[in-house]
Order: sequence, then structure tokens, then C-alpha cells
Amino acid sequence: MRVVVYGFGEIGSVLAKKCAERFELVGVVDKNPYLVGKKLKDFGIDSDLRIEKDLKAEGDLAFVATGSHLDYVYDQIEKCVKKGFNVISTCETLAYPEYRYPELAKRIDEMAREHGVTVLGAGINPGFLLDLLPVVLTTPCTEVRRIIAVRSVNALRRRAQFQRKIGLGMKISEFKGTGHVGYAESCLLIAKALNFKVDGVEEGQNAVVRGDKVIGIKGFGRVVSGGEEVVRVEFHAYANAPEFEEIRIEGDNAVIWRSSGTKGDLGTIAVLMNLAKAVVEHEPGLIKVTDLIPFKRV
Repeated sequence: MRVVVYGFGEIGSVLAKKCAERFELVGVVDKNPYLVGKKLKDFGIDSDLRIEKDLKAEGDLAFVATGSHLDYVYDQIEKCVKKGFNVISTCETLAYPEYRYPELAKRIDEMAREHGVTVLGAGINPGFLLDLLPVVLTTPCTEVRRIIAVRSVNALRRRAQFQRKIGLGMKISEFKGTGHVGYAESCLLIAKALNFKVDGVEEGQNAVVRGDKVIGIKGFGRVVSGGEEVVRVEFHAYANAPEFEEIRIEGDNAVIWRSSGTKGDLGTIAVLMNLAKAVVEHEPGLIKVTDLIPFKRV
């Protein structure tokens, strides 16, 4: 499979290294003037390619790892699709784009169908831990009443960019971190896969404070149906937080699943790479990660 990595940041650079080992890496794109023209070998990657400012290569699949918001990433996706690339992007809001960007979602779907390719937003979260995995865990149930999924990470073990995003170490007055993006998207992925009627979607997050300093964030998303909360996801990321994921399925075959924690960056890269074949072989259009699993309610 011939692949391109679009974005050579902290995720994209590791992704490029892994792609060079597993696929035929035919291009790496980044607009950063410091990176353009440099050889991948300069970054310890076994490839003779140079980083390019624009997408010039031809291939099967483009991994787009540049931003969280679809209005920012849209032009990059458009370039890839019009050159005939299938696309998997780490863009969190692309995981369920109809929620925040219905017009862009419609445009991407039409464009992808026109060019015979598939577009997917996925990663570790949204894309697996707090949406796809909970849906898979409902497989032994004939009736599901509610799902609660929680992810907790120790922010001190995460990369600097992530720590800045959650405001780690900032004074309360200085905190303007974006925190996590994708609570509503994860909730809606679950609700769609389980055929829950959605009467309302809510999300929010707050700083976790110790003394006069921010040490991280806690956030949530939820879906309400018939006056009852049927889906709830939570993400906790603060200094010295316990590391785990826990999923509770309330139904006729109740399940409580708990892990010892998942490496976020490596997990994101693995999810993208492990979905590559399924996306390339899928029917054209804009899809969701839950479209790739058979365990859905009808």
C-alpha cells in the first residue's frame, strides 16, 4: 500500500517512521519552513524521501495528522481526495462531523464519492477507547440501556504539547487550554451504533486546580434519550491521575471492563495503521469508525 503522511508533528513524525517500516511511504507533507526539504533520514527514518510543502505524490492512502477541528483540516482533506487518496485523519471532529460541521461533512461525502475514495476520522480517542471499544463490548448483550466510559491519564507522563493543551502548571488566570476535543463525537458514535434515540447531547470540561495552579482537566460528554442519560463518557487528564480505562455496560448481560491504561500517542498511530486496509477497501464516501464493525443494533 502506497501511503502519504500529511503533517510531521509529534504524531506525524512517529507515524511516518512506522509507515516506512510497514507500508510503501511515498510522501511526507508539512508546511513548516524549518522542515520542508529535510530528509527523513535526518529524523532517524529509513527513507530517502524529503519533506515537501505540497502534496505531489500519487498513492492509495493519506494519513492526515494536522489538527483537531474540521474547518482547519478541510482544505488538506480536499487536496488528498482530489488526488485520489483515501484519507484517515486524526482530526477529532471528523470522527462524527455532522455534529459540528454538517455542511463540511456533506461536502466531504459528496467529494469522496465523486473521486471513488473513503474518508474517516479516527484515533485512540475519539476512535477507539471511548466509543468503538464500548460498542464492541456490547456484543454479548441483546439489550443495552446505558454505557459509561471513563479514561484517566497521568498528565505528567504525556508530551509537552499535550500538557500545554490541558494547562498543566499554568496559573488559573492564565489557563486558556483547549483541553480534550471529542466528547460529543464519542457519545454520538456510540448512540448511532446502538441505535439510541438522541434527544440531546451535552459536553463540558473544567480545570483541575491545586493551590493556584492548574494541574489538568476533567471533562464529560453525554447523550440523553427519553429524559434519561444513555451514554456518558469522561476524560480525566491531570498530574498524578490514576491510569486506566473503565467501561460499564448496563443491559441484560452487564459488563464492567477495566484496563491499566493505554499509551495515547502510540495508540493513535496504531489505530490509524490498523484501519488502513479496511478504509482502502471500503465503499467510497465519508464513514465513521463504527461503520467498520459488525456489532450494531438494527
